[in-house]
Amino acid sequence: MKITASLGAAALALTPLAALADGTFVQLEQANTTSGAVLAVTRDRLNYGAIVSHWDGGYSVVGSLLHGFDTPLGATFKVGPALGGVYKDGEEDDYELGVRASLDRWMATDWGSFYYLAEVNSIDNSWFLLASSGWGDSGFGTELSTGGSDSYSDTTLAVTKHYDGPVSFRVGYRFESEEYFIGFSVNTF
Repeated sequence: MKITASLGAAALALTPLAALADGTFVQLEQANTTSGAVLAVTRDRLNYGAIVSHWDGGYSVVGSLLHGFDTPLGATFKVGPALGGVYKDGEEDDYELGVRASLDRWMATDWGSFYYLAEVNSIDNSWFLLASSGWGDSGFGTELSTGGSDSYSDTTLAVTKHYDGPVSFRVGYRFESEEYFIGFSVNTF
């Protein structure tokens, strides 16, 4: 839990720097047995990222530096080195160097917006898929995501409410963990 709070504080400290970057994304979530934090800062074609996840029995920490490439489909493909590891309670901590790659795209639609993300990481053989929609001027959005690794897996359904500025409130349910969560995100993209 201390790691999540520390990453959250660091991420919030970086948020005012968004004017120097193409965008900053910070997300924090808390449930009964799981918590997580995500940070992504994009400057031109470079993306600096960090993900911290905690669950009963362990946690993972991964940082990455990705380079983005445009694709013919309008999506952005990002790939680069990652450093991190998965730590299970009672086991010795050990860091690993790996490769992280993602494909994502945001699109305006007749009803609002649609975003998708697909990601893989060689550290702990992790993968993640996300589809989200924004519903016009209502400020509401929905997200469906699923992900897994050698240590953890879950599928999540969330509802978001965007407020003035870059802040959104999040509430949702994790199906495999069988728990509700709350959180917020800051998105300057």
